[in-house]
Amino acid sequence: MNAAEHLLAGDPGRIALIEGDLRVDYAGLRADCIRSAAALHDAGLRPGDACVLALPDGIEWATAFIGMLWAGVRPIAINPRTAAAQITDLMQDSGAAAALLEDQAARALGDKRAIDLTEWRRRVERATATPDAVQAADDDPAFLLYSSGTTGRPKGIIHAHRAIRDAHVFARDILGARPQHRFYSSSKLFFAYPLANAFFAGLRLGATVVLDPAWPDPERVAAMVERHEPHIFFSVPTLYRRLIDAGVRFRGVCAAVSAGEACPPALASEWQAMTGVALINGYGTTETLSLMLYRTPAMDAAQPTPLTDIQPEQLTSGEVETWRLWFSHPAVALGYSRVVTHDSARFANGRFAPGDVFRRAPDGGWLFAGRTDQLVKVFGRWVDVVAIEQALQERMRGKAEEICLIPVQGADADMIRLHLFAIPGDLPPPKVLAAAQAAIETLPPYQRPEKVHLVDHFPRTDTGKLRRNELARHAG
Repeated sequence: MNAAEHLLAGDPGRIALIEGDLRVDYAGLRADCIRSAAALHDAGLRPGDACVLALPDGIEWATAFIGMLWAGVRPIAINPRTAAAQITDLMQDSGAAAALLEDQAARALGDKRAIDLTEWRRRVERATATPDAVQAADDDPAFLLYSSGTTGRPKGIIHAHRAIRDAHVFARDILGARPQHRFYSSSKLFFAYPLANAFFAGLRLGATVVLDPAWPDPERVAAMVERHEPHIFFSVPTLYRRLIDAGVRFRGVCAAVSAGEACPPALASEWQAMTGVALINGYGTTETLSLMLYRTPAMDAAQPTPLTDIQPEQLTSGEVETWRLWFSHPAVALGYSRVVTHDSARFANGRFAPGDVFRRAPDGGWLFAGRTDQLVKVFGRWVDVVAIEQALQERMRGKAEEICLIPVQGADADMIRLHLFAIPGDLPPPKVLAAAQAAIETLPPYQRPEKVHLVDHFPRTDTGKLRRNELARHAG
């Protein structure tokens, strides 16, 4: 098999990709990807080589990525804003033979392996060969993604060809997606969540995927929704909140998914009230690629997505029972590019267990309880940091632009205290502090944050995830 063949199997006359005014059908996309594969060969890359891909989302990104798969070259999709020093590090880690970069980034890298976008376009235009897809086994490496680095140094995650073969099953069986639908994600394709669940899934179904090279913000996403009227929409909780507050209209949307961070139930309820469409909360990681768990507003807890098998491992018992979940799914990665010792996440026997904690619901489903450091004991009582944060978010809605709750280790090894961080937004700081204190006082005493910190912004990874450890270091 070759994963690219699965992505290019749609009706030749159906539109595969949309980027602004540009449209390419499946026949054209196939031809463009084969031409890209020929250009890679002309550039000296061979099956088994790896190549960094750091371009903005768009048709050019798609033809380069799929062309690499077709040629047996392993794409490493990264943020086009990645600093040259970090690109150098991951090229050394992955052994990449080349890097396809925007012109300025290629100059900044100063590496003879860099291929700038202008030169790449010339190579593709000159390519005349029509190579066959390089065949591979299901478990052969196909591409790499790098982790967001929330728990330490980013690590390469190696995905197999089989991951793409079944990437559409969740969209088809749970979201009701069909070839006539348009997929759109506000998140970028170097992020596993949109790559697997929007880009791969849409093309595997023979549907249309809407791409946007611009960086997402509420105004840009609203304009994209207004212009292209997607049927299947993917975003993250923070952006959903801002879209709801802005009253963005979602004509034609028939399924919406939130992932990347925990979605507060109240947010899902407001979305459904505004659009009439249930907001599905998904759970996955870069290592699992596809979503492993999903929950609709009508469900008491999250259930496994199709093809997902879970092996639970109990971590604590007594007052609060917690579990580690070992996931098996065709999209689970082969492993890491380097030895990882700083993270509680791990691979074993074809399964992957994230560094996250879950609680079992009465119906047998699963409730996300945060990372291993987000279910903590405060004053001798178990505290679910995620649940408290979501409660405070609702009580401070309109009073702060964004908040987060951080458990901080005290001077005593057994002492954990909670700290609330808030971005003020439009209100003056004294009013934000007063609102925060009022919200805190509605909580039981042992759940109340010890201190409130007002900050201008939250540190985030390239994929938009909050760097909670960095905030914790500033809580003293």
